[in-house]
Amino acid sequence: MSDRLPVFKAAAVQAAPVFLNRDASVEKACALIEEAGRNGAKLIVLPEAFIPGGPYWAWHLPMREASRFSAELFQNAVDIPSDSTARLGEAARRAGAYVVIGVNERSGKSIYNTLLYFDPEGVIIGTHRKFKPTGPEKLVWGDGDGSTHKVFDTEIGKLGGLICGEHNMVLPGYTLAAMGEQVHVAAWLGFTLADVSMAEIASRNHAIVYNTYVVCSQLIVGEDVFAKLGISREQQRVQAWSGIIEGGSGRVIAGPIGQEEEGIIYGEIDLNKGIPKYFMNDAIGHYWPKQFRVHFDDRELKPLIIEPRGEELADDEAPEK
Repeated sequence: MSDRLPVFKAAAVQAAPVFLNRDASVEKACALIEEAGRNGAKLIVLPEAFIPGGPYWAWHLPMREASRFSAELFQNAVDIPSDSTARLGEAARRAGAYVVIGVNERSGKSIYNTLLYFDPEGVIIGTHRKFKPTGPEKLVWGDGDGSTHKVFDTEIGKLGGLICGEHNMVLPGYTLAAMGEQVHVAAWLGFTLADVSMAEIASRNHAIVYNTYVVCSQLIVGEDVFAKLGISREQQRVQAWSGIIEGGSGRVIAGPIGQEEEGIIYGEIDLNKGIPKYFMNDAIGHYWPKQFRVHFDDRELKPLIIEPRGEELADDEAPEK
């Protein structure tokens, strides 16, 4: 009897949050998760920064004017764990699905652009903080580190993900592939100045280069963004691209829907169908040029490291004189 890889239905959500309103955005996310669960999805992906939206003010407003919106985002950000994550976990449990959702994570006095992962029991299995915010987003979000960059071994395969412009960095995707990633979450913000095709091109490239099935989910820019920030549609692109992509070929299995349309895209992911493509292009296996290697630091980087005092060290741990 041969070994069989997982086959399951995935869902990519394309929707707008309730801008800068954490509780209302969580409520909307839970409704979307439960809808996808009722339709049989075993992996449900929601966009980058869905709770409670992206820092569009950083792209369009002077820093002094924009800072009040950064403060409002901080007050509506998500602590992990918290009541907000408990509600999302309960929605995942009711759906009986793995759920990945983008949140503004609050930790100390900083906000991070984070992917939050739940298992079908509603338990948080991990996070991924974006390594480096893009452009003026650096004024709002802090930097992630290697400690949250990993692949999760799940019942639907080895699951990993990246956020928006991380797909253009090359090495984050390469290292996920080297960790054995089989299913990839590509979470995107509603665009500001970039071309709408970036999400599609970068997500399909990941699927081709790393033989990984990709679930791409992009945020819609809602009318509440324009009203609150006082910017016009001419200043802000609102198109989105969401879809489910076959590993190895980059073929679009499901989607996209309309560029300004909210909805959920469903597609079957059969990891067994990806196996024949391994023999054409396995970028971290037999198609890996051995002259190139990547060194990755997976430590949690902290601003303060408190060293134990010498007299408190055990004899075999004390420094030599």
